[in-house]
Amino acid sequence: MRLYERFADKGYHSSIATTFGIDFDAYENIVLPRVRGGGCRNNMVIADGRMLTHALGGASLLPRQAGKLYTAGGATTQRLFHPKLFLQVGRKGGRLIIGSANLTAAGLAGNLELVALLSCGAEQDGEQALIAQAWEYLCDFMDHSDPMLPMQQEWMLNRSAWLRSATPAEGLVTLADGTEAALLLARPNSGIGPRYTALIDEPVNRLIVVSPYWDEQLTALSYLADSLAPKEIAVLIDPETELFPRDAADKLPNLKLYRRDGFESGRFIHAKALIAETDSADHLLIGSANCTLAALGTGSMAGHNEEASLYRRFPTGGTATALGLERILKDEKRIQPADLPELHYEDDLELDGLSQRHTGLFSLHGDTLSWRPAAHISDPENREIELLNTSGAVIDASPSRLQDNGSGKLRYHVDATEDIPAFAGLFESEGYAPAIITHIDVLQASIRETHSRKTENVLAQLDGETEASLALLEVLDVLEKIEDTDTEASGEGVSIPKAQKPADDGASNSHLKLNYEEFISGRRPHQSGAVLHNSLGGSDVSIVRGFLNRIVGLSVLLAAAEEEDEETLKAAFDLGDETGDAEAAMAAGEDFELKPKPESRPEPDEEERRRRAKQRKATKDQLVSAANNFSKRIDLKQERNQLSPRDFLRLRALLMIICAAGWKGTDKEKDKQEGRTSLQVLPVEADPNSWPLVIGRLLFKIFGGRSPAVYSLKLDTDHDQFPADLIECWATCLWCLQACLAAPMSGAERQKIARHIAPLLEQTYRRTHLSEEELLAPSFTQVMEGLSAQYAERLCVDPEVLMRGHRTICGKIYSAEREIL
Repeated sequence: MRLYERFADKGYHSSIATTFGIDFDAYENIVLPRVRGGGCRNNMVIADGRMLTHALGGASLLPRQAGKLYTAGGATTQRLFHPKLFLQVGRKGGRLIIGSANLTAAGLAGNLELVALLSCGAEQDGEQALIAQAWEYLCDFMDHSDPMLPMQQEWMLNRSAWLRSATPAEGLVTLADGTEAALLLARPNSGIGPRYTALIDEPVNRLIVVSPYWDEQLTALSYLADSLAPKEIAVLIDPETELFPRDAADKLPNLKLYRRDGFESGRFIHAKALIAETDSADHLLIGSANCTLAALGTGSMAGHNEEASLYRRFPTGGTATALGLERILKDEKRIQPADLPELHYEDDLELDGLSQRHTGLFSLHGDTLSWRPAAHISDPENREIELLNTSGAVIDASPSRLQDNGSGKLRYHVDATEDIPAFAGLFESEGYAPAIITHIDVLQASIRETHSRKTENVLAQLDGETEASLALLEVLDVLEKIEDTDTEASGEGVSIPKAQKPADDGASNSHLKLNYEEFISGRRPHQSGAVLHNSLGGSDVSIVRGFLNRIVGLSVLLAAAEEEDEETLKAAFDLGDETGDAEAAMAAGEDFELKPKPESRPEPDEEERRRRAKQRKATKDQLVSAANNFSKRIDLKQERNQLSPRDFLRLRALLMIICAAGWKGTDKEKDKQEGRTSLQVLPVEADPNSWPLVIGRLLFKIFGGRSPAVYSLKLDTDHDQFPADLIECWATCLWCLQACLAAPMSGAERQKIARHIAPLLEQTYRRTHLSEEELLAPSFTQVMEGLSAQYAERLCVDPEVLMRGHRTICGKIYSAEREIL
């Protein structure tokens, strides 16, 4: 098969690929677009660490997407890391491709390679046991000081409950076709060669060996010959490569060498295979291990490499034919050792020297660059960091050192630049290769599972909408239910516990959560112009955040409130009431209910129109009910200590829904005014559920009283600044309170609103604990300006008055604090 064609297969959300050498251009052009196109968006690459440094130092084109669409890191081993595994995991099963191919252009599309493919479902069987064994093996080589790998693993396992409970194979297993198999993994105390020979308990008639590389004394082949005592050893040779040690062939009297003439001409044979043919079975071994002492080991030596091979026991006589070898292993194809050219190896890479060129791990989270220096870097605190773009050119940016936070990493502030930093290096330090910068926020956003049909149907409700409606809360409900199901599936694994970081690696601070006050006390103030991170990154609910931002024009701020498309707005609020003229109905005093009152059966075309409506019209009762339900939700989650940024995204959505449903008049007939639409069901006064009072009650629950809910909010410790989604929520809260105070109403109502809202406004400013600089920063004021553009005219509030009020209270609070200091 063409290996690269299988990468596009669907049904998997995560992949882990291992390789010795890496060609980033090949991976990013052959593998990555195919797996992502198939819905596999959580992708990890583990290479030999020294070869990864070699690639970054000039042996490969620099990657364009590493650290943004996938992670690429070095294996945590001092041994040569040589396995070629491609593990894919989905909700309903997994797949393992094991063989000889590196992640290079030659390995993926040029060489003659040999691979095997195993697939499993969610049920326990032999295939699943082997795939679970491969996953367990890979966990040992993942660098858990990498900021993204633990997150990627957790994300994968949360969506693959079967893998958590799978039992890894420990030896031979029976596969679905009735044959037996085993995954043989080279470890420091156990070589693949001895374990392969131990599986063969009968006389061997012929041992067929395919290997591009050999040790100079044929020690590994001699060990196999001594252990299996085959009547004949058949070896496929390509004389042109000059890689077979002809002078050592005499020690194996039953050795027969065969030329590759006509066998896949023009392609370098990089495949590795052993076939021990007996009277009852063919014992096949394929994978990464060459026939060398370093790869296979012997009975007295385990070998020097990390290798992975698959053993298969097939019915006798058919394996060599299936692989096309029988047409080569004929007498007329034989070649004598003396007729081979002398052994000639190209100069080996100085791997130890490559390890000294590694600078360490870099990650960018918001505006914070973190560096975990390699152990051999001397005096890292006094090194100057330089940033490079995707082409390797130095960016005109000077990261400034930040105070240590006990994580074991050096941290730097990075200003936003037009050229996005892709790599980091040491300034004026020759000999070091650039290191990939892992963009945590970008990766979290890119690692999303292909949506189910149910999710797609829910998200379709947002297509083309220009207004916040109660349907938005329904969308959030579905998305949160999906994510909560994934979280519930993340209970402790029966056989494969979640990989842990080393105790001395600063890992104790990773993924811990602090309440809001604790987070505030240690947070670093936001610097103007810097990039904010998104705490909802990697979550489907962040789609709702993007929708809210689109409404208020955060990408391109609206200069003035645009004239709304009334029909689109009606569709956005279609909540199922059957009143054609809501305005007239309200004037008549009708009470809108969730279930329509009995009425004449509508005409078929009208019924079809209603059936196709994407959303239902909002009513006052439903809006008030939504607000009350939110308050109950906050009480329950505060009691359970479970408040998260998702709850405050819901708050922001609900506030914008209320603003969309508000209007400047009352429900009294004498106060009816032109310009009120059927969607504006919350009056400004003369109603216990006027929009200012509904907003006030909501925000008092969050910021008011002796135990405000905001202080129970839990935030991850993986970043020390406010996330962008919370900045947007706080700006929405403060805009809404300012709008309550600026709304047109009678003197008596204004006194009542001022009595309740004014103190709450000041409490809210203070309890966000944002600095004056943060409150007046563009990242904050642009949200308020966008809300004014969308809602100020509808609510009859003056945007200038709102912003003046915002600046005034900022000055009042912080000037008083400065006087105290």
